[in-house]
Amino acid sequence: MPKVETKILLALKAHIQSLPGGLVIVHPASVYSPGVSPYVAVGRVTVPPLRVYVGKGQHERTGTLTLSYVAPIGQDEAVYEEAAASIAAHFPEDACLPFQDVRVRIASAPHVVDGFRDGAWWRVPVNISWRCAA
Repeated sequence: MPKVETKILLALKAHIQSLPGGLVIVHPASVYSPGVSPYVAVGRVTVPPLRVYVGKGQHERTGTLTLSYVAPIGQDEAVYEEAAASIAAHFPEDACLPFQDVRVRIASAPHVVDGFRDGAWWRVPVNISWRCAA
């Protein structure tokens, strides 16, 4: 049976895989050579667990899932921002992402970060705050 950290990852990953639009999703440990099509790059930051009670039990676990919309440069910046906003809309505040006995909750509205040039690509990160009691 997977450990808590793995369950959280798998809950997030399952929801990422259900993103509409058919974009390739590139996870941190996957091998991918970009062609000329847009894709979504996945990144995560996990904060150390916070002990909620003195006795044994659940801990509050939080983190930020960063999904970056990455596309070749050459369009108006608003086109990239709109694609990133569509990704953000897939993670509404208070959405519950289950995996086995763990429930990951989207803690607040996702934040579309200012895009930036990354070589021949334009990258627009979307930060998604999550929390879980496990």
